[in-house]
Amino acid sequence: MTVEPSFMLYEERIREGDTVIVYVTYGQMVPTVVKRGQTLMMKYGALRHEFIIGKKWGQRLSATAGYVYILRPTSDLWTRSLPRRTQILYTADCAQILSLLDAKPGSVICESGTGSGSLSHAIALTVAPSGHLYTHDIDETRTSKVQEEFQTKNHLYKKYISKLQTSFFQTHGLSSVTTAVVRNVCTSGFHVENSADGVFLDVPAPWEAIPFAAKSISRVRGGRLVSFSPCLEQVQRACLAMASAGFVSIETIELVPEQKKIVTQHRQSLEEFEEIGDAYPKERKRNADGELVENTERVSTAIVYPYSQPTHTGYLTHATLLPVLE
Repeated sequence: MTVEPSFMLYEERIREGDTVIVYVTYGQMVPTVVKRGQTLMMKYGALRHEFIIGKKWGQRLSATAGYVYILRPTSDLWTRSLPRRTQILYTADCAQILSLLDAKPGSVICESGTGSGSLSHAIALTVAPSGHLYTHDIDETRTSKVQEEFQTKNHLYKKYISKLQTSFFQTHGLSSVTTAVVRNVCTSGFHVENSADGVFLDVPAPWEAIPFAAKSISRVRGGRLVSFSPCLEQVQRACLAMASAGFVSIETIELVPEQKKIVTQHRQSLEEFEEIGDAYPKERKRNADGELVENTERVSTAIVYPYSQPTHTGYLTHATLLPVLE
């Protein structure tokens, strides 16, 4: 019987049934479950799964038309390569959300909604092995589709998803720390009450779910609430609802990551500016012996690269619910 593959197992070599990330190029990574008899088709030709089994993680393998790398799945790599049915949260936002939730091994976290599972994997791997994630989504057909895509060859897992089960996290070995619930948290609340350490909301009307979030947070330990909203009007109503529900230290932040590149540039002196203005002189010329020599001093600096980068993703509003002293 095939051993259940897992994002949390750290075997030295790849086994049949493991989920691997095939690194093709910087912009193309392909997640696949390794099965004998299967062949992966990609930019660099074909790669038979038999050549992957038994190899070390991170090893370079030869396909029919080039080389690829076989990487161990992590929440970051999964975010960059997962099949997308909804807009997802990327690594920068996921990392900040985990920090604002104060998520750690042993934490109990409630999430709404599941979507494509990008943040869900990050939370599950953070709270494992003794914590638990309760992830809620209103769309049962979407969750069923996720379950179908991650079905294993030996049919260890059911194709039908009920209102309460661990969905596609089973094939990644995360079923022990994850429970998927098909529920509208804005009208029916969360699956657990008085037990969560943190609640994350990614819903169109977070102010409707905030009173239920307060009920789900442990009254003894207190907890954190984080809400992701793309518009300021949503943020304003969410902040008012948080204050009405008893949350304190309410704050909204926005992440705008920026990539930069180190380059060397000519440093112009005042004398050169007086003589030629903003124009740069020739930086190299030949000496008497015909050798190329540097004519001006160059310094290293950081520039924004690429010049067109994504900016606004959404606003993160976070707050604290203090414990109730008995």
